[in-house]
Amino acid sequence: MPDDVIAIAALLTEFGFVTRASQRTARAHLEAAGLTNRTKVNIQRAKREAVEEIVRTRMARSCGAAPCERVLAGSGRAIIEVESVFCEVCRGSEGERALLQMADAMVASRRTRLLILGGSPASRTQIRESLRGRPIEIEFIEGDRPTGDKRARELSAGADIIVIWGGTILDHKVSQPFADLGEFSAKRITIAQRGAASLARGVIEHLRRTS
Repeated sequence: MPDDVIAIAALLTEFGFVTRASQRTARAHLEAAGLTNRTKVNIQRAKREAVEEIVRTRMARSCGAAPCERVLAGSGRAIIEVESVFCEVCRGSEGERALLQMADAMVASRRTRLLILGGSPASRTQIRESLRGRPIEIEFIEGDRPTGDKRARELSAGADIIVIWGGTILDHKVSQPFADLGEFSAKRITIAQRGAASLARGVIEHLRRTS
């Protein structure tokens, strides 16, 4: 094969279209855009950027998980199932999928205000970025910054779900004022494991138990 061409199937595989069904669908979009036709096997490498643009603007790549499908449903693009690492929503991350499932569960239960005590800077960033644009409110209390009893009461009263993330950076003097507020115990949970997926699963289980 000349160096200036590449197999269309190989190029589509690079974008995550591995199965025959996904390749057929993706290829149909390339043909509709005039980048190839049904008789061709190869494509000019110079067209790679044009192919990438068609993939980006006309196809929504999903791992097939329901939360990811829901996020992409309003994009106006054709949803095509791909290898999970190419999913535009979760990028193959269990934590990303779990957070989206948590957001869906919170919205469905109409408990959309989440207060999280603790967590590393990286985990807080991940949660914020993963749930950006979702109709939920998240308040973080850094694990080394005590709030005091009055502020703990105000924050607890304003939250629908309170997470004491015990397996992370969380000083006892930060969590104790919240733990002492017995009137909010029904909406307070303790999660001992690190990782966004553990937090999300804990919130989902809490919502199931209290629905």
